[in-house]
Amino acid sequence: MQEDIIDFFRNPALFIYITLMMTVCVVHGSQQVGDVVETEFHVYRLHQYEISGNMYGSRNHRVSYEAVSLSARALRRTMVTTWRELLTHDVDDMWSIATGAVLIFIPDNIDELNDIDRKAFLDLEVKLLNVKTDLAVYVAPHNDDAASILHDVSTRAEKAPSAVQQLIQSLSGNTISITSSDQIPELPDSYKPSNVVGRLSSGDRASLSIAFVAHYDTSSAVPGISTGTDSNGSGIVALLELLAVLSKFYDTPSTRPPYNLLFIWTAAGKLNYQGTRHWIDEFQKGIEGADFLDSGLNRKDDRIDLAICIESIGRKTDGLYMHAGKTPSENSAAAQLFKRLNKLAPNKKTELVTKKISLTTASAWEHEKFNIKRMPAVTLSTLASPSDPARNSILDLPSTLDEEELMDNIRLIAESVLGYILGLPEAGPSSDSRIKSEVSMLSKDAIDKQRVHHFIRQFASRPRPVGDRHATESVVSNLASVAAAYGQVFKSAVTITDAKTFGITQNRLVAERVKPAVFELVIAAGVFGYLSVFYYIATHSQKSVEGAVSAIRRSIF
Repeated sequence: MQEDIIDFFRNPALFIYITLMMTVCVVHGSQQVGDVVETEFHVYRLHQYEISGNMYGSRNHRVSYEAVSLSARALRRTMVTTWRELLTHDVDDMWSIATGAVLIFIPDNIDELNDIDRKAFLDLEVKLLNVKTDLAVYVAPHNDDAASILHDVSTRAEKAPSAVQQLIQSLSGNTISITSSDQIPELPDSYKPSNVVGRLSSGDRASLSIAFVAHYDTSSAVPGISTGTDSNGSGIVALLELLAVLSKFYDTPSTRPPYNLLFIWTAAGKLNYQGTRHWIDEFQKGIEGADFLDSGLNRKDDRIDLAICIESIGRKTDGLYMHAGKTPSENSAAAQLFKRLNKLAPNKKTELVTKKISLTTASAWEHEKFNIKRMPAVTLSTLASPSDPARNSILDLPSTLDEEELMDNIRLIAESVLGYILGLPEAGPSSDSRIKSEVSMLSKDAIDKQRVHHFIRQFASRPRPVGDRHATESVVSNLASVAAAYGQVFKSAVTITDAKTFGITQNRLVAERVKPAVFELVIAAGVFGYLSVFYYIATHSQKSVEGAVSAIRRSIF
């Protein structure tokens, strides 16, 4: 009997069983203390693109770090902060110190910011636009989960009154572990966005052509959340409405003006106008592809009299700006258009702004791509400067667009172009002083309010970054479908040169509330100590067990 009891305690199976049970209990207990909570939320990555060998934005998208406050100076951590807190810190210094990731929470109702906050937010966006970092930088709308994460991070960042209390807090306090899901694939090397080209033909091969041009993509420091309603959603809508209105003059041979009209929605405008450059190159090559020949959208004898680029014409201002590389000559199409814009709307002044074109830096306006190739072009916009932060802002939302102003500007452009291609007097369809009432080539309802509103909802109310393949292909498909109702349409894949765009404009992050790594080390040390003691007792307690068994036998027998 005594030998059986001693053999039972000597059995290795008992040792292994007790070891496993104790380990499971300890680890399970540590997890319960840690109060594990998982929260998944949608985030948008800081832009990433390359132009002329220069990389901009965030070069990384993977996150798997512990969350810390903005004031922490820790390596391989995720800095969690709000946009307001970021305003009080040196942003450039933050990129150089941290090696991990940054998560910035912005207001979920960002369109309700007051004027002071809007200006502060725009200033922050300008700083973010110039960031070059290896960190994974994400932005997310603020919500209840974000508030909880920020509270935990700030609480842990607070210093305890004493070193002992600080040590206990660091051992027992909760931490937030943030990990990216990385379920969105990167862009394949074969990815090419497309231009969409519509054409209204005069029927005469000798006719000159007027081109309306607008890039359809959006951009900001965080392109995945930027709707770009004015820049350049208003340009998309303007070209669609101009196509719809002017197509009526091309329905029958007797009413066709002696000009061809081209409507070009270009890709990758925010990437140094890659779509515009591609179209110009293909146009100057002539008909080399069968697609051009079959569609009739380009001809060897086509000549561009003027390219009118349209960008950001949907804000309430005192007038328009005509941007050009130099002052147009007196009898040029650009000069004639400028005169008509001013005379047709005397209460809305159109101002000429000239800017010398640089061949060594990225183009400031879309018309510069035409001018570089010695093709006449101008840009019409409500913005006086290409550096206006509104061009690349998250705050460019549908709520900031003035539909009436947009419709007025579309009408003004349509009537000015119609007057020029039909050879009407500069003052309007009639120069007879006896006619006092307003005379127009277009009816009062020619610019259809309901149609414009629909175009805004369809094309100017969703993010359209060139790095988002699904969004880009969706816009191209919808544009081609709508434009086909009014004229010939052709799509052309754009080969991007001297630049590169990157995908993963958005992602999903998982925030998990756990105990810190040092706590697990303490638990591991405890388990190791327990096993050491148990092993010592198991190997040196034979005499104690034999004595205990003898005592039990004497007491029984």
